Amino acid sequence: MANSFAKFRGVEKIKEIEKAMNDSLGELLFDTQSKLSKAAPVNTGRLASSFVLGKDLPNREFEPEREAPGEVTVTRQYNKAEIDIKSDWYISNNLKYAYTVANNPIWGKGGRVGGAAWYTTIANNLQKDANASFDRQFRKLK
Repeated sequence: MANSFAKFRGVEKIKEIEKAMNDSLGELLFDTQSKLSKAAPVNTGRLASSFVLGKDLPNREFEPEREAPGEVTVTRQYNKAEIDIKSDWYISNNLKYAYTVANNPIWGKGGRVGGAAWYTTIANNLQKDANASFDRQFRKLK
């Protein structure tokens, strides 16, 4: 009677789990950045275009001054392969008025998704969004 033990694939499984975690984090970061850009009030488009990702420390970039309304753009500072769970990640907006527009209902009332509560709605749903992202990626594991 021959032994029919399955080969232990622990290292391979750990790499698959780490990839799933990296993919989940990347999905969460990119989706949240997009949600913030899509929901932010638009006058010139500068605020909505200034949500940026930072690795290990906040990114201090922002959209330059605009003379007139322009297109809202979401700039990806990193690609999916660069996202890893071993780093700290930040989504920031460094415009002087970003905090006020995000947290003051009078200034944030023009939010395109969620009205005046556009920012707090996204922030309050982060845990739910993270759980959904990780669930999707981990369901793919065998």
